[in-house]
Amino acid sequence: MTARKRLCFILPGHYTKPIGGYKVAYEYANRLAKRGFEVTILYRYLDFMHANNLAYTLKTPFRLPKFLLKKHLGFFKTKWFKLDPKVTEVDVFRYDKAFLAGFDCLIATSLDTAYGIHELKLEASKKIIYLIQDFESWGWYSEADVLESYRFGFTNIVIAPWLAQKVAQAGSTSVLIPNGFDFGYFKLSSPIEGRNPLKVCMMNHYDERKRCADTFAALKIAKERFPALEVNVFGVPPRPAELPEWFHYFQTPDRSTHNFIYNDSAIYVAASKAEGFALPPGEAMICGCALVCTDIGGFGVLAKHEETALLSPVFDVEALAANLVRLIEDNELRIRLAKNGNAHVKTFTWESSERKFLGVLSELLESGTAEGKA
Repeated sequence: MTARKRLCFILPGHYTKPIGGYKVAYEYANRLAKRGFEVTILYRYLDFMHANNLAYTLKTPFRLPKFLLKKHLGFFKTKWFKLDPKVTEVDVFRYDKAFLAGFDCLIATSLDTAYGIHELKLEASKKIIYLIQDFESWGWYSEADVLESYRFGFTNIVIAPWLAQKVAQAGSTSVLIPNGFDFGYFKLSSPIEGRNPLKVCMMNHYDERKRCADTFAALKIAKERFPALEVNVFGVPPRPAELPEWFHYFQTPDRSTHNFIYNDSAIYVAASKAEGFALPPGEAMICGCALVCTDIGGFGVLAKHEETALLSPVFDVEALAANLVRLIEDNELRIRLAKNGNAHVKTFTWESSERKFLGVLSELLESGTAEGKA
C-alpha cells in the first residue's frame, strides 16, 4: 500500500473510565497511526444510549435540534488512555453515509456498531472489519441477532478461540488475533516465591456477568479457614458498603497503585460467567500472581487447568473457594502456576497482534478480501 489510507474505528459513545474493549481498539488505533495510516475514532451516541438502555424507547430516526446534527460534535476527548496525537476523535449522534464512505476501511468494534454500519447499506465493495470482542447477546439483542451479525459479509476478526467457534456456528469465517498486553505498563517487581499466599486480589465491576458477588462469597469461605486472609480489590465502582475491613479497596487505581496491587498479592481470583478475552487475569499473571478462576472461554486463552491456573465451574462458589484454599496451602503449586502463567502470558504481545491485524488489513485493502481460519 503506497497511498496513505484512511481508517475509521467505530465505537459507541465515550466512556470516562477504563473499559477493556475500548482499550483494545485504542491500542490498534495508535499502532496503525504510527505506521502512517490516517486514523479516526468515531463515537455514535445512539449506540451508547442503546447499550445503556437510556433512549431506545425513542424511535429512529433520532430527532434532535438541527444544531446537534452536525457531523463533528467534539463533546469529549479520551483522557484515561493516551491516544496518539495523530488519531482524530469524532462525535456524532447518527452515522453519515457520505462521511463514512470517505474512509478506505471501517472497523466495527461492537455489535451495535456492526448493525449500525450494516443498516447504512454501503456499497458491496466497501472494506469493513468487524472486531468481535465478545458474544454480545444481552440488552436488546438475542443470540440469533449476534449470529446474524457474523454473516454481514464483513471481515470478521475474533480475539479468542471460543468466539471463532461462535462465528463458525453462524456459518461464517473469522481470523483469530488474540489481544496483546502492555509489558511496559505492568511489571513483576516482587519475587513470586516470597509472596504471602494469604494476600489475594480481585477486580470489582458493575457488570453482573463478572459475578463479583461469587468471588466475594468464595473469599469469605476462605477467610473462615484462614483468618489472616487479606484481599486487595480494585475497580471503577465505589467501594461496596457491605465489604468487611479485610478487603482493601482501590478505586480506579493509577499505574503505580495497579502494579502494587498485583505485586502485593500472591493469587488473583475471578468468577465470571462470560468474558470475551479478560485482560485483568493476564495483567495479574505478568505481575506474578497465580490464577484461580472459572472455566469459561474468555479465561481459557490464558488459563489452562493445573498448568497456568486452577479452574472451577461457573456459579460454583464452593469449588472456587476450594481452589483458592488449595493454592494457599500448597506453596509449591502456587509458585509453579504463577511462573507458568507468567511465561505463558508473555507470548501475547501487542507486536504480534499488530502484525496479524496489519496483515488482514493489508490483504483487505489490496485484494478486497481477507479470509482466515477460525
